[in-house]
Amino acid sequence: MPVALIKPGAERLLWLALAALSALPFLVAPIPVLPDLFTHIGRYHVMIHQADPWLRQYYAFDWHILGNLGVDLLMALLGPVLGTERAAIFITGCIPPVMIWGLYRLARARFGDVPPPAYLALLPVYSFTFFHGFVNYWLAVALVFHVAASWLSVREKGPWARFAFALVAGLVVWLCHTSAWGILGVLIAAIEFDQRVNWRRFIWGMVPWSAPMLPMMIWRNTKGGGELFSRWNIQEKLSGVINLLRAEWEIFDIASVVALALILVWLCVSRHMRRDRAFMLCALGLLGLSIVLPSTVLSSYFADVRLYAPAVMIAFLGITAVPQRFARPLLILAVAWFGLRTAETAIGWTQRGTEMSQDLAALDKVPMGARIAVLGHSSECGVWPLGGRSHAASLAIPRRHAFVNTEWDIPGQHLMQPIYNLGRGFNDAESAELFNPVYGCPGYRVRTFLRFLPRDRFDFVWIWEADAPPSALHWLIPLYTGPTSRLYAIRKSTSPRSGG
Repeated sequence: MPVALIKPGAERLLWLALAALSALPFLVAPIPVLPDLFTHIGRYHVMIHQADPWLRQYYAFDWHILGNLGVDLLMALLGPVLGTERAAIFITGCIPPVMIWGLYRLARARFGDVPPPAYLALLPVYSFTFFHGFVNYWLAVALVFHVAASWLSVREKGPWARFAFALVAGLVVWLCHTSAWGILGVLIAAIEFDQRVNWRRFIWGMVPWSAPMLPMMIWRNTKGGGELFSRWNIQEKLSGVINLLRAEWEIFDIASVVALALILVWLCVSRHMRRDRAFMLCALGLLGLSIVLPSTVLSSYFADVRLYAPAVMIAFLGITAVPQRFARPLLILAVAWFGLRTAETAIGWTQRGTEMSQDLAALDKVPMGARIAVLGHSSECGVWPLGGRSHAASLAIPRRHAFVNTEWDIPGQHLMQPIYNLGRGFNDAESAELFNPVYGCPGYRVRTFLRFLPRDRFDFVWIWEADAPPSALHWLIPLYTGPTSRLYAIRKSTSPRSGG
């Protein structure tokens, strides 16, 4: 084969092997270090154990329809069977393989084989926002590729089949995550625009894909749905480019972004390459949206930056042919590069996951139903690999049915709300952030946190990457010291506002 270089059977096996390889970090690491996932796991556990007397007094759970339920729905099925943590890690570990297989299916459905540049679309599978733990979003993006691949065959069928498929597929993707539904809309619109017979058919063909507008309006009018738009920040957009492949090794990751960008520009502008107009239109559309959108849409953060990786993937899929002398080197480069990034992630997660497991051993000192005040740095504070120490403390929920001030309280964005300290402070994740003047990280200083902490509302203080000052040790009893965290019990015999 002059373009794909390998026979269809071997090509399929290669992509299956690459999909399996992408799960390696989840198989070898003690804990996959995806900060937001830890906080999601806390919510999943409350969802599965709503009748638990401790959890019921600490958290409120309200099942309703919203565009952010992908993993939550799967957890409702698998969580009671596998256990909360194991099920969440299993589902999340399936996302990269499902996404890679979706890229393969989409390329095959569009071109009949996989052009060599499409292998470079593998690199952003492990991207900055995936490493943050945006699991609902990335599960939905993986579905987008499968839906688009299936659509390329369904669109040749009768009008009712097309209508039914678009209606159901659009609703399913939206239910997983609203932003991914937007990506699906841009991709389908680009495909239909490229192959349109007339404008009327194009417009009417897009109508069933817009069906989620109805449940979205119901969601926003009944449950809120969060802040519509906020924080257009050019600095964050630019840093999002540098962070595109942010994983474990800073120099390697930044160099990878620069090299990948140069290759993409070369493939897009060279007159020796052939390009698919629909995929190029989609990539440009997503890039335009990432520029126009603010950082927060419907209380969903990084709404702009999270579009970078899908745009890059689709752009590489859109390079349909390269000169023969470049084809094999591109394929070999992409596969080796992807393997190296997978190894980087596996090594980093193994090292940092081992350390985090030792910190989490502090929970052996904590009784069931405990109330733990947590203070730790935010995910991006001070280090290149995303830390997520304060998020990791959310595992106290599945392991000890505890209250921790590390869960989100975003109106309309999640099904669960922390209620134990509602209106008193020290209730949600904003109260768990540790200030760091060196790196400009917002949050509490340790002394301020301890001074205002309502001691009668907590049993323990768990501080990550810092220590309690000696002046507070008359009411804090050191219980456990881990590699990066310190667990203290609160002595109840002291005045709740004395010292510290």
